[in-house]
Amino acid sequence: MFSPSLFANVILPLPVSGMFTYRVPDELATHIAVGKRVVVQFGARKIYTALVAEIHHTPPELHKAKLILEVLDDEPVVLPHHIVFWQWLSEYYLCTLGEVMNAALPQGLKLDSETNIALHPEWDEDESKLDNTQFIVMEALRLKKSLSVQQIEKLTRRKTVHQLIKSLIEKNAVYAFEKLVEKYKPKTETFLELAPEYSDEALLNQTLDELKRAKRQQEALMAFLQAGMAEIKKSELVEKTGVASAALKQLVVKGILLENKKEVGRLWWDEPVAEKKEFTLSVAQQTALSEIQMWFENEKRVTLLHGVTSSGKTQLYMELIKATIASGRQALYLLPEIALTAQLIRRLREVFGEAVGIYHSKFSMNERVEIWNKLLRSEYKVVIGARSALFLPFTHLGLIIVDEEHDPSFKQFDPAPRYNARDASIWLAHHCDARVLLGTGTPSLESYENARMGKYGFVKLTERFGGVRLPHITIVPLREEIKKRRMKSIFSWQLLEEIKAALARKEQVILFQNRRGFAPYLTCDNCGWIPKCVNCDVSLSYHKHLNTLRCHYCGYASEVVSKCSACASNDIRIRGFGTEKIEEEIKIFFPEAGVVRLDWDAARSRDAHEQIIHDFEKRKYDILVGTQMVTKGLDFDSVSLVGVMSADQLLGFPDFRANERAFQLMEQVSGRAGRREHAGRVLIQAYDAEHPVLDAVLRHDFEGFFRQEMTFRNTFQYPPRTRLVHLTFKHKNRGIAAGAAKYFTTSLSAKIHEMPLTVLGPVTPPISFVKNQHLQEVLLKISKAHALTQQKKAIRQSVEQTQRHPEWKGIRVDVDVDP
Repeated sequence: MFSPSLFANVILPLPVSGMFTYRVPDELATHIAVGKRVVVQFGARKIYTALVAEIHHTPPELHKAKLILEVLDDEPVVLPHHIVFWQWLSEYYLCTLGEVMNAALPQGLKLDSETNIALHPEWDEDESKLDNTQFIVMEALRLKKSLSVQQIEKLTRRKTVHQLIKSLIEKNAVYAFEKLVEKYKPKTETFLELAPEYSDEALLNQTLDELKRAKRQQEALMAFLQAGMAEIKKSELVEKTGVASAALKQLVVKGILLENKKEVGRLWWDEPVAEKKEFTLSVAQQTALSEIQMWFENEKRVTLLHGVTSSGKTQLYMELIKATIASGRQALYLLPEIALTAQLIRRLREVFGEAVGIYHSKFSMNERVEIWNKLLRSEYKVVIGARSALFLPFTHLGLIIVDEEHDPSFKQFDPAPRYNARDASIWLAHHCDARVLLGTGTPSLESYENARMGKYGFVKLTERFGGVRLPHITIVPLREEIKKRRMKSIFSWQLLEEIKAALARKEQVILFQNRRGFAPYLTCDNCGWIPKCVNCDVSLSYHKHLNTLRCHYCGYASEVVSKCSACASNDIRIRGFGTEKIEEEIKIFFPEAGVVRLDWDAARSRDAHEQIIHDFEKRKYDILVGTQMVTKGLDFDSVSLVGVMSADQLLGFPDFRANERAFQLMEQVSGRAGRREHAGRVLIQAYDAEHPVLDAVLRHDFEGFFRQEMTFRNTFQYPPRTRLVHLTFKHKNRGIAAGAAKYFTTSLSAKIHEMPLTVLGPVTPPISFVKNQHLQEVLLKISKAHALTQQKKAIRQSVEQTQRHPEWKGIRVDVDVDP
């Protein structure tokens, strides 16, 4: 009977629109499945790992389908409902499926294409045609079937061998081909066990006697027997007993010990937990929990929990996770910062033991693949992670907790997809019939408005756990302090006195400044010249510890200047201050205090983050200086004082969300003070001490701040009243960037006559040159009263039309939906 050809639509990890259709060879028809990785040829020669999204019998209309070359997986690595999720992300955030695939899949599950060289079957073996280096390569190819470019570089001791390979290809001596290289390799360990026949005690004793002449082998066998295990890691035995590895090898050669290689995990937290702790909810917590469960049962898929700082929201999360696991489903616990995971992992594992997995960008490629595979096998019941954990292949997802839901870190900025993990989790939960809890002490205006309008369930927790009072906040007016000459460098007299008092009481202090480095910039006092980045239109930040000037946009670094490039003056001064300067100067005022800094410069690795937090928690340090990393989610029993070094830097940012983020950051960092026996103290240094946002922070008045800010948002038509789409046009030529942006707005305007869409721009942004690219920006405001489908279709068409236009060749367009 005739069997119609099978075709597969695959997603390629490239920024190209849509999916691509390939024919499935008959011999692979029984192996192909949605969610499996396959090897395909794309273009003339390139080989890629693609993901099967659909299987069907319809051939492409406009071209002949190429064959799938290989199926890589025995079981799917991506589940069908996650492919649907990818498609939604692509459509909503106006990006390609390939860009979503690149963000979603761990790097270890994407194979690399590597150029290899092999002997050409028609080579006439005339060695007179070869020079010495070519001869060496040909001899190596006779011994091996193929060589990679890297192997040829090592063989010939050359940094580049492309001309050499090209010359051999031209002589018809070799041909090049692409070979896929699997990136993920399981970690293995060597285990030792006693050969079965030596379970006979008499034979074992006889063998020990015979080994008297081989003293080290006898000692090694005794050490193995004394370990008292049926099998043991070879490395562990050597480390614990100090026996010689060579002696163990001889015991294996003689057949006394058996050696087995086994796959082991890399995941450092996959260790037994001594005990699982239980906790008792307060009356306020129990009431809040009952209300959340009521909303979930009444078909409110999303509930907003507005709990003041230190009200015990984490304990509610654990109760909900416990109920989710009991129902046979899985929970995802999303955090905005990986710096928050150390304390929470300990708390979660105390309750849920080995059922807890962790996932974020600081893990190695191989660790991420192992977590991915464990979830495919449903080995974890709970996963705690940053925004990328949303892509993990949960098989029975029942609950997503988005902690600190207001935090901007949930938004991906670069590269695409520029998704918001909070909003994407709501769509995913709806698709999986799961529930979402948005938890925060300072709700985003969008979430609060949705709860106020009845779209979300809403629960308030106004009481701090244990009856701890909210901290007492004082605004320190810096203008007055300067007039009265009470400033000591960057510290007000009042802040120094409060630090002194806290340290005398053996309490801890947090100093917050949302700017890393020593100083934002250097300047010439004679002419005003400022050292700038060569790749970006920004000043270079001074990092004293590294003795460099560094760009925080592209990473460019240069030596510190001592002479002005404009007027040759030596009068170079430091302006402003960052966390590094605070750390240095606070040590001058309090030399006996232990001071530690927490920012991206001080804690670039996963271990460094956790070590700093752990050491501060264990009272190894008295003062913690940090950026927004210190503002959220951390629970330190002994912190009684928080100092906000410069509120004006938060309030003066040119962004319609500046007031909202300033309120959230100051309210959150205030919550680190006074977490147990007594109310803490918060001092906020500000030049504009009368700012209305500071007044709201002073009174812990979120409701008043919400009303005040919504008046502004309604007047100027900003979210949550409207939706925004922000487009950035980038090119190394300023004229092309400006022309392409203007062409786009003209093209879009022609498509939206009757659509509720406002086009603003193009405009040149304040920072108009980044990473050697000139920038132009367009902002689109879309009414929330209408569906986005038609507007987004018009936007996508206009972007593609602009990029295809020969006059704007090479233009890059970054589209950010809901910026």
